Amino acid sequence: MKRFPRLLARPGDSGEVEQGLASLSFLLEETAAHYVARLQREIRQLTLIAQGLERLEDHAGKRGQRLLAKAAAKLESLPIVPEKGRRKDLRKIDRLIGELEEILEQAAREDGEPPP
Repeated sequence: MKRFPRLLARPGDSGEVEQGLASLSFLLEETAAHYVARLQREIRQLTLIAQGLERLEDHAGKRGQRLLAKAAAKLESLPIVPEKGRRKDLRKIDRLIGELEEILEQAAREDGEPPP
């Protein structure tokens, strides 16, 4: 893990503050890019699980079908406004991905689908 030094040890003049703000901007962009990449990987993994369950749909038990319906309902009810760019919307998406991981992995276990 790459560690960055403190942005400003003791701010002295506006030049140091500007340099610290430029570093902060870079850190924001890098952190956001890694965060989005991680969420995208998790969504791709969930997609693979859902595709596997879809192939087994004819053999799926009622419990597995209920879990899939629950996952679909959670996806439909996501209350976010992307245009506002709010942190709480990112937290909702992150939390939803975690909930879907639990639901779909449980459905996969019950239907005998090995996790990808």
